[in-house]
Parts: sequence; C-alpha cells; structure tokens
Amino acid sequence: MPKDTACPPSDTEQQNPAGHCGPVFTFRRMAGLDQALLSTDAEWQDLRLLDPKLWMAMSCPTYGLEFDAQTLTLLDADSDGRIRAREILDAVDWLCQRVSHPSRLRERRAKLPLDILRQDTPEGVNMLAAARLVLDKTGAEDKTSVDRRQAAAALSAAAGYAFNGDGVVPSTSVDAQDATGDEVSRFIISGLTIIGGMRDDSGMPGLDAALAGHFREALHAVREWRQKTRDADLPLGRDTAEAWSLMQRLGPKLDDYFARCRMAAFAPQTLPALNEENELASPENAATELFSMDHLSRRPLARIAAGQPLDLQAGINPAWEKDVRAFRRLFETLLLPPKSGHAGTDAAPVLDEETWRAIQNRFAPYAALLAQKPKFARAPEDAAPFSAQDQPPLALAPDGDPLGRTFLPLSPEEAVDRLSDEELDALLSPATEKAFAAYVDRDLAAPRMDALRDLEKLVLLHANLYTLLMNFVSFADFYEPGNRAIFLAGTLYIDSRSCSLCVHVDDVSAHVRLATQSHLCLLYCLCVRKDASGKEHTATIAAALTAGSADDLIEGRHGVFVDNAGQPWDSTLLRVVRNPISLREAMWAPYIRFANLVGGQLQKLVAAKDAAISSASSKLASSTATGQAEAATKAAPPKQPFDIAKSAGIFAAVSVGISMVSASFTYIARSLFSLGWWWPMALLVIFAVISGPSVVMAWFKLRRRSLGPLLDASGWAVNTGAPINFTMGGALTAVGQMPPGAQRSLDDPYGLPARLGHSRVRRAFMTVLALLLLAAASLGGYWAWHGEAPSWLRFWQHEAPAASATDGKNAGSPGHIAPGKPAPGQTTPGQPASDKSDQPGKTDTTPQRNEGGKAATSGPDSTGPDSSGPDSTGPDSTGTAASKAQPEAKGK
Repeated sequence: MPKDTACPPSDTEQQNPAGHCGPVFTFRRMAGLDQALLSTDAEWQDLRLLDPKLWMAMSCPTYGLEFDAQTLTLLDADSDGRIRAREILDAVDWLCQRVSHPSRLRERRAKLPLDILRQDTPEGVNMLAAARLVLDKTGAEDKTSVDRRQAAAALSAAAGYAFNGDGVVPSTSVDAQDATGDEVSRFIISGLTIIGGMRDDSGMPGLDAALAGHFREALHAVREWRQKTRDADLPLGRDTAEAWSLMQRLGPKLDDYFARCRMAAFAPQTLPALNEENELASPENAATELFSMDHLSRRPLARIAAGQPLDLQAGINPAWEKDVRAFRRLFETLLLPPKSGHAGTDAAPVLDEETWRAIQNRFAPYAALLAQKPKFARAPEDAAPFSAQDQPPLALAPDGDPLGRTFLPLSPEEAVDRLSDEELDALLSPATEKAFAAYVDRDLAAPRMDALRDLEKLVLLHANLYTLLMNFVSFADFYEPGNRAIFLAGTLYIDSRSCSLCVHVDDVSAHVRLATQSHLCLLYCLCVRKDASGKEHTATIAAALTAGSADDLIEGRHGVFVDNAGQPWDSTLLRVVRNPISLREAMWAPYIRFANLVGGQLQKLVAAKDAAISSASSKLASSTATGQAEAATKAAPPKQPFDIAKSAGIFAAVSVGISMVSASFTYIARSLFSLGWWWPMALLVIFAVISGPSVVMAWFKLRRRSLGPLLDASGWAVNTGAPINFTMGGALTAVGQMPPGAQRSLDDPYGLPARLGHSRVRRAFMTVLALLLLAAASLGGYWAWHGEAPSWLRFWQHEAPAASATDGKNAGSPGHIAPGKPAPGQTTPGQPASDKSDQPGKTDTTPQRNEGGKAATSGPDSTGPDSSGPDSTGPDSTGTAASKAQPEAKGK
C-alpha cells in the first residue's frame, strides 16, 4: 500500500502509530499469542516500524541452536556471540536493497533465483553480475538460480587469483616475467616496511593507489632531508652521524659523572655514597650478580672525586669501556691534553665538564637538523604480529588508523636508514610509478571478491533468514504443527514416551534456578556419543515432560536422545524438576499418595520387626557359649503340650479385626446402596471431594506453563512468556500406542491359562468359574440393594431340611443337645409357644414387608416383654449346664 507522506522513513527508529501509516502487519493467533508472519514485501521493508515490544525475543546466543553456523556468523556483526534485534534489522535492510520481493523468502528455498534480484539499485546490479559470473565460472547448466555450493566454489577459486578487483596489489600478484616486475615488487616490499599496507581480498598485505602515493611523498621527504644534511656544516664530517649516535648512548652517563663530581666538591662526606661503595660490599650469594655487565652498567662511569676530570683510559667502568674508547677516537681533536705525569704516545686525553658542554653545543645545529628528519608510524608494542611467506614482518594496525591501513611496520626508521641514495632514486623513478599504476588498473578491472562474498551472504540469507525471523520476531515455527523451532535440540525417548521439547544446557544448576519458573516437568539428561574415530562427545539437555507420569523417572535412568541430524546419543537422567504433568495425573495423585503412605508404613513395620528379630538373633548368638555350659549342667524342662486356650486370645483378636474390616466395607456398601438409584452420584461426589483439590491446583499450575523461562535459562532474552496450553502440552510429549489396525493376541504364554494348560476342559472350567463369580456378584448386589434375598432364594431356604441346623457334627456327638438350648420341636420353659409354620419344627423369623413398608416378624417370639421368662435360657440355666459339663471336661 502507498505510504503516507507523514510516515517516517524506514531507516529511522520512530514507532509506527496504529492506523496512521506504514504497512499492515499480519498476525496469527497461535496458543493465545499473536504471531507476526511477515507475509508481504511492505512488512519486510518496514520491519523497523514494528514495535519491538511485540517481538518474541530481543536477543539469542549463537550457540546451542539448530541453525546454519555460517549464517549466524554473518549476522553477528560485532562478533560477541549473540544475535540482537539491531543486527536482525540491519540484515533485513541489507537484503531489501538487493532483493525485489523479500516476501518470497517464506519459501525457504536453498537456491537464489536471479529474477528476485533488484535492477534499480547498484547493490542489486552488482549481485546480478556476480551471480552470472559464478554461473559462467562453474559451468552450471541452470542459469536461472545460484546455490550455496556454487557461490562458495567461485569464492574459493577467486582467492587464488592474482587480481580480484579490490585495487590492492600484493607483491605476490606481480608477474616475475614482467620487465618492470622486480622494481614493482621492491617498491611494494619497501612500502610495507616503511609505511605499512592494506589487506588484499586474498588476505595478503599490499599497497593500493592512495597508500602508494603517501609512500612516495614520504620517500621524497627523506631524499630532501638527506640533501639538506649533506649541505649542512657537520661537526665531524662523515663521522658526525656515528658521533651523534655515540653521544646519545654515552651522554647520560657523562652527565651523571660530572654531577656526582660536583656533589663531591659540595659535600665531601657523601663521597662513599656517590661511589656506591656499599653496593660493592654485597653478600656472597650475590657475587655473580655484582660482576654482571647489567649490574655494572648501572654504576658510575668512573671513580668519583671532587673536581676531577674524566680519564678516558684508566679507571673506566668495564661496562662502558668500549664506548669510551670510541668517544676518545671520534672526539680526540676536541679533548684536553693528557694529565701531568702521563705524557707519552700512549697517554690519553681527559674530558672535563666544560669540554663536554662545548661538544654538546657544537652538535646543537646537527641535533636541530635531525629533528627535521621525517617520522614514520610504527606498530604499538602490544599489536598482534603478522607474518607470511616472502613478506616483511608486520603488525595489525589498531582501529581508526588515519590512513585506513590494516598493517603497520615494526621499525620504519631503520628501514629508511638502510636505503641507499641509489635505491631511493629507483623507488621514486617515474618508470616504477607507472608500472605500479598499471598493476592497480589490472586489479580494478578484475571482478571483485567482495561481490562474490556478498553473493554468498545473499544466498545464505535467502535460505535461512525467514527461519530465524520466525524464531525471533515470532515463535511461529514453534507453534506451527509440523515445523521445528531452531532452539529445539532433538527428541528424548525415555519411559515409553518421546519428549520433543528439548533444549541445550550449559550449567545444570544455573539452568534449574530460572527454568523452574516455567512450571514444566523437566528432565535434565547427560548425553554421550562416540563418532567414527572413537572420540567421545558429551552434551547436556533439558527435556519437558508433558504427558504420562514421572513416578518411575529417577536419577540414573537411561534413555536415548536423537538430535535433529538423526544421531543417537546415550542419555542418563541427572535431575528431575517435578511439576504437574496433566490433569489425569493430578486426578489419581491422592490415591497414589495414600497407597504409597500405606506401603511406607507397612515397610516401616516390617523393617522394625526385622530389626527386632535381628537383635534377638544377635543376643541369642552371643549367649550361645554360656548357654551351652548351663544346658550341660541343668536338665531341659519337659516340653509343654500345645494349649489352645492360650492362643484363643490371638485368634479372637484376628477374628475381631477381620470382622471390623468386613463390617466397615459392608456398612459403606449398605449406605451407598440405601440411596437407591442415587448411589452412582454419591460415588462421583466422593471421588470429586478426594480428587478435586489436587485437580484444581494442577489446573492452575498447568495454565502457567511457559516456554519463556526455559529459553531465558538457555541464554535467550524473551519478551513474552510464550505460554503452553493444554492442547499443545499434550502434543509435545507422545506416549507409546499401538499403530492403527494392529491385531492383538490374548494368548499370553505366562498368563493363567498357560499355567493351567491349554486344554478345552480347563478353558471350559475357567468359563464356568467366571460365570459363577459373576452370578455371585449379581446376587450380592441385589441383596445389598433390596436388603433381602430374592424370593426364589427365600423359598429354597423354607424348603431346606430342619435337621441341617442341628447337625450332630455341630453338636459334638450324635444326639447331644447343647446346654442352655431347647431340643428340636420343644420350647424353653416359660416361653409361649409360637404359631405353626409351614415347616414343622422350625420358626420362621424371615422379615416380612407389611403394607406400610415396615418389616414385621412372623411369631410372638420377637415382640413383647414376655418373650423371655424366668424359666428361659439365662445365666442360671447356662451356668448349671456349664457346671455339669465341667467335670466331664476335666475328666477328659
């Protein structure tokens, strides 16, 4: 759409007010977030107008990403190991200057089509020319597109070309067969050693036209200075330069000597200190250092005395003796005659302070002339050195060099002094200048390697930039099904599940502190793999578990991690950050915790009993020795017969416990079934009361699951939380399932049918047994529901023989009547006789339903105070029967 005239240009940092100007950015709602898609050319060209607060990330590291490493290196302009929003915007602007339809990058094609290059900008025209050159050089059949391999091959081949279009001529590019080749090569080498050089696209140092002009100007200045020096009145003629160099070395020591002599004349008591006599009386362990030349060079030039001139022959410091002899030879005509008493041919002159000052004054004009000598920049002491074959020693120039040099010389003044006047004239000859200019023109006429590098960069951005944008400006690749985000490291297979949300981790402890805020259940694993050469590679990952349960995941458990390249890694679980995984897990969590609690208590009880037995066994073992001696002297007591009466309490306690448990379950079942058809709803309410709090808490935590803290812990700067809802969480972890159409055989070789055999009879037996159990369960349910047995069962009970209730076996012997109970067909004395029932000899006590719905008994035995009289079965009668039966028991 056309831009409003009030819109700011796309290269400014101003924001784009909504509804005023600029492109209409396209967003898609994904997992509760609006994700920018950059689907039009206008969105690409005006990406700077998109509010940075709407970007999903502001920076990311260049490591730990499943992304092309070369593209990341190109985008990291400051080489700090991070990709920032500013560098992303610069790359998009650079791309838009060369590509006419940047929205076509959504195709993510590896080949760069030539029809996408712009022809209305110089950058696009250069890219088109470079692409056609690459296609011609590589002999490609398809002339409509360029791929990464072709661009890299052309760039590698161009690195060996003598001329590459950058205008820099290294000495290696000079043709040795050329008549002027030697002069040009010498000119370049001399220029590098005196003024420095530029970096050629091949990486070698060389000179361009501008730097060669500066070099010639410097050589002209040197020649003029030399001519001025020759015309000047030199103090010592041709020996002036040597004498001046000697004065620079020896002058400070001479000044020090005469200063000490003046101090000795002023304060004679300081003479021992001035001669540094204490330094000579050094310990024995420092004798070697005392006589070293380095140590002596710091001592006075000769012995100090008040007002004493310097004897240039006797008593000189050994470290300076050679320079003093040279000084005597060069300045002999200017020195004083020998001291008295030393006349002769071998007598040496002396130097007093006045003569020394006169010599310095005489060399003052020469010093001023030396100050006019041309100066040259040399490399700093901390500069990185550079060396190459057939090249002079150089160093890398610091940033901001005034001449734009890449290399600086190490000792330019010494190199200039070594040049003779003849060599200087040859370097400044017009023929050499003309020959060098011809080489520069040949280099500029060649295709530039910069264009080939830009072409390779454009191919990489065309293939990978949109992928980076969809993982930086938005996380569309993460939320889009079927796409993979660049921060996903691979897939972890463990405990019958596959976790696809895996990220690289550098420091587990530091990562956990921040990643915990993601509210994800995280598995930290150490992954190990050996390559074909046997070298071991290790990596640490964090995997998000969003399905199933983490109960069986403990530290040390093994799995397999498969990276995005398909390489398998052996993984070992290092740490588990436990958070709710799913609502299903939270629903069953209370019952699992209760079962674990009961199991833990039982284990503690068994462990306590085991400890008690072990303690008793150890005590018994310790007392065995003494017990054997006592057992030998004492007779063993007779073995007591088993008395069931002593164990009756134990049996009774066990019976009472079982009865209580049975009664509790019976009470619960009767309470539920007494609700009628509402008992399923009651079960549901009980289930909701137990599982509800756990499910609600898990629901709140699952709603807070976010990808942001997980990426922040891995070095990203995420703007928004990047939530993970329930649906997406379930898709990040897959649970093992049978494939569609799979057939399942229930013929388990280790199941119950296998243990019983596979015959038809046993299978029929199992079928009948299952039916009987089903019928019993149905009957129990009916009885619990209605509170009485079915009518056909009650009829069967009425028809049962009465004798079964008083079987002789239950009475103890045939014909025996239990004390305190009436005989069959008789009534207890004092108890009114009941009405006759259909079954003689038995009273029907089955509850009946009257019209009011209340249960009623069938005889008078169940109502009224007369149901028991004084002659009924009571304590007296029972006691009498028991007293009669006691002698028999004792007799027995």
